Amino acid sequence: MDYRILLIPLVTGLIGWGTNALAIYMLFKPLRRVGWRWFGWQGVLPAHAKRMATTCVRLMTSRLLDVKAVFARIEPEKVTGLLRPTLEQHGEEIVEDVLKGRFPRLWESVPERVREQARQRLRTEIPSVVMKLMEELRQDLTRYLDLEALIVSSFVRNRALLNELFWNCGRREFLFLAHSGLFFGVLFGIGQALVWYFIQPGWFLPVTGLLVGWATNWLALKMIFEPLEAKQVGPFRWHGLFLRRQPEVSEAYARFFAEKILHPEALINAVLEGPAAERLVEQIECYVSEAVDHASGAARPVVSFVVGSEQWVELKQEISERLAQKVPGELDRLHTYTEEALGLENELCGNLQRLSPPEFEQVLRPLFQEDEALLIAVGASLGGVAGVLQWTLVTFL
Repeated sequence: MDYRILLIPLVTGLIGWGTNALAIYMLFKPLRRVGWRWFGWQGVLPAHAKRMATTCVRLMTSRLLDVKAVFARIEPEKVTGLLRPTLEQHGEEIVEDVLKGRFPRLWESVPERVREQARQRLRTEIPSVVMKLMEELRQDLTRYLDLEALIVSSFVRNRALLNELFWNCGRREFLFLAHSGLFFGVLFGIGQALVWYFIQPGWFLPVTGLLVGWATNWLALKMIFEPLEAKQVGPFRWHGLFLRRQPEVSEAYARFFAEKILHPEALINAVLEGPAAERLVEQIECYVSEAVDHASGAARPVVSFVVGSEQWVELKQEISERLAQKVPGELDRLHTYTEEALGLENELCGNLQRLSPPEFEQVLRPLFQEDEALLIAVGASLGGVAGVLQWTLVTFL
């Protein structure tokens, strides 16, 4: 027996493994395009970060997350309790500072008892400011929080995040794809070797190498996602590799979004920097202005008369603007409570686990659909190269 024939399955297996490993690398790397014009390359995921992120958002908003319902879990009373002490302190300091600055003699002549009454009235108004703010957000949340912009900008700004998401969810499938190149390559190579043992046309190994390279990747991709529903064939249970891991993938997907994208700090910043941020600040100023009016009580007409109506309006506006500026800086006090109240990780995980197989497939399938033709084409091309190498080795060694 000519032992050179054993090189056929060996070469096929190594080329199959190398091809698939290279294709997987090309999905993720490099993050930035390298090369020159047509001879450049950027990882499939980083190159299409915006489109892939948009796909994630559509899945999330249509199937996984009712943002308004989740946000409604935040209790205004709890938020008020967390913000009240520091806002009361800011309010008192700002009022005294403004009055001292504008009317130092008038403020000094006011008895301490009257000052304390004014402070107390202001304290009682602070909760109403927070409650009105929460109600405004509840009533018109989509105006203040653009979830799609938040998620897409996060992935586009840091393209490594998208790589991390898909690797966390599909790590086993990517490794299977690489290892299957070796396994199926050797398996098909044995078939090639058997045929070559009996007939040895010069075209056989290159042509079958191309077909083997194509079939190896095609079969591996099929095994990852098909069949959608588990099928029993005798003692064997046949189910898509990715789909049988639905509980595990759901946990990884939910954990990633809860920790890296939709954490409380990001959500709060998205509201404060979102499309209606200016309106939100105006609303806060309006609520504070109303609170100052109420806190003034019966003294308001007297004060307005003493200092002048125009000065009173300016005084109230300065207090409102300065206190409104303090509110965003205090919202970090809500992070722990917001995370517990929203329960985003549990919400996402539970809804993912309840998806039907065709719906769940779309968590990872878009990545392979984007690159499926490339994976198969690269496999076929390098399979043909492997066939030429096999023919060379068995013919000339």
